[in-house]
Amino acid sequence: MIRAEDLPSNVLVRRLTYAGFVLVAYELVKSMIVAPIKAFYADMTFGQGMPFKSYNADVRVRHKSEFEACLLYLRDFMEALDADDVNTIQNLREHRNELAHSLTRKLPILRLADCRALWAKVDRTLFKLSNYRAYMEIGADPEFRGINWETATGGEYLLFERVVEAMKLLNTESDAAPEEWL
Repeated sequence: MIRAEDLPSNVLVRRLTYAGFVLVAYELVKSMIVAPIKAFYADMTFGQGMPFKSYNADVRVRHKSEFEACLLYLRDFMEALDADDVNTIQNLREHRNELAHSLTRKLPILRLADCRALWAKVDRTLFKLSNYRAYMEIGADPEFRGINWETATGGEYLLFERVVEAMKLLNTESDAAPEEWL
């Protein structure tokens, strides 16, 4: 078995860059889940007949983990995500944790091509989250009535797209084998 210290420099750089990409993607997803929901409910009083009650009543009762509760809220209450999206986020989190906590052990055996299917799903889910967040933040503002909400995204998704393009560029400019490309 090859050891991390025996990897060629170009392979090591690609794999470490990929690990950074995974961390960035997960942090982007995470940033669009808990904090915006908490901010929506902060110091808010909802009137009679509104579908919203409180952060605890609408969100926290769904799961003991705040992150999980927010995912379930986005899936079941807001219908911003579906079951596949929640599974994708869970798979991304598991992949991120695996790399973050076992990177030196994973470096020699990490095959980027094995992760391609996950990234197609992450792209779709991150787009949906970003689209939802953008609509929640400015959708009711009359100034933005002409926006096509089927294609609109926020800054998080734009950053994700730039990172994906950088990963592709890194792989096409190097001597990476096609199975190593993202």
